[in-house]
Amino acid sequence: MSHLTHYRPNVGIVVFNSKGFVLGGERLDNLGSWQYPQGGIDEGEDPLSAMRRELFEETGIHKFELIAESPEWLTYDFPAWLKIKGMTDRYRGQKQKWYLVHIDDASQIDLQTHTPEFARVEFMAMAEMTNQIIEFKKKIYIQLEALFLPAMEQFLRG
Repeated sequence: MSHLTHYRPNVGIVVFNSKGFVLGGERLDNLGSWQYPQGGIDEGEDPLSAMRRELFEETGIHKFELIAESPEWLTYDFPAWLKIKGMTDRYRGQKQKWYLVHIDDASQIDLQTHTPEFARVEFMAMAEMTNQIIEFKKKIYIQLEALFLPAMEQFLRG
C-alpha cells in the first residue's frame, strides 16, 4: 500500500434538519455500517457540482440550503485489509471536500433515484453518527463535528 501516494478526490455532505439532527445512511453493501452521503468527483467536475450530484443520487435531496464548506480537503487512508477493485489498488485513500446543508423537507428523500447505496437513512445526533462510523474514517467525523456543529447551532438560532 505504501507505494500508493494519490488520494481519490471525493465530496462528503452533512445534511441536517431544523431539530439539529444529521442524516446518516446505513450502507446497503455493509448493513450495520453508517456514514454520511459521500462520493467521487468525476473527471472535469468541480466539488460543488459533485456534491449536488452525489446528494441527489444517494438521497434524492435536491432542495437544500448550503450553510458551510470545509476550508480544506480532509484525507483518510484506506486500511490494508480493505479491498475495493479500482479503488484500493489505485489510491492510498480519499481526499474529501465536505459540505454542510440544511433541509426543511425530509419528504424529498428517495433512496431509489440512482443505484441505491443506502438501505435506509435516519436523522440522529451528530455525536451518535461519529460514534457509529468505521474506525478509519473517525478522525474526519471528529473534525466535522468541530467544523460544522457551531455553524449548525448558529443557523438554527437564526
